[in-house]
Amino acid sequence: MDKDERLHYLDSLEKLRGSKVLVYFAYTPLDDSILVPLYEQLKAIGHTEKIDLLLHSYGGAVDTPYKVVMLIREFCNEFGVIVPFVAKSAASMLVLGADEVVMGPVSELGPIDPLIKHPLYKDLWVPVQAIRYCIDYLQRSIEDNPNPELVTGIITPMINKLDPWLIGDYEKALKASHQYAEALLSRYMLKDNPELVPVVTRALTEGYFSHGYPIGRQEAKELGLRVTEAEDELWDVIWSLYRGYEELFSTSDSGERV
Repeated sequence: MDKDERLHYLDSLEKLRGSKVLVYFAYTPLDDSILVPLYEQLKAIGHTEKIDLLLHSYGGAVDTPYKVVMLIREFCNEFGVIVPFVAKSAASMLVLGADEVVMGPVSELGPIDPLIKHPLYKDLWVPVQAIRYCIDYLQRSIEDNPNPELVTGIITPMINKLDPWLIGDYEKALKASHQYAEALLSRYMLKDNPELVPVVTRALTEGYFSHGYPIGRQEAKELGLRVTEAEDELWDVIWSLYRGYEELFSTSDSGERV
């Protein structure tokens, strides 16, 4: 699909949704590098009634989604997130700051399990839940093993490999993800159902064991999120755009577009 075809589908999506549509499509972790190009695009558009963000991301840094939501909301009265395929982890947190999330039959959200950079391996991002489960495993191994010499010989070397910086950042990321999720839900997605805020926050930050657990549109609705089910022409346009950007990045060296 060439650029003109993508622009045609974007124009069709804007007409169907009555909005201005921005696109964030990335295979690299979501981080603050998005903010400057996002601001430049929003400034060019100016304040408008409704903005939709077409989102494809597997997640990233814990603080970035909150910044993105606050920035977009400076330029619109209504904000929607459109998920053609995947918006996982920190990207799912963006959804919590929207007024609605538009999902099709293959769309997936995920547990809020943000990534933190490893202190030594700069290109390695670690899901904070993975560190949590490692610590839980070591604790159970110590508590359940009746042989102290075996614990000392096997577990202690593993504990020594746990970097205090990584553990501290893990604890901070867990608390921050809970705080951000609760704030976004209460202000936006669940502002009319405040009793659901702590329930949904707990479910998304603590209720799933797999970083990649797929939360489809029916499960998202059951959680209490405001889901618009994309069908017929709307879904055909959304899916065509997804396939167009997927094709673009399969032949491109770039990792992301806003």
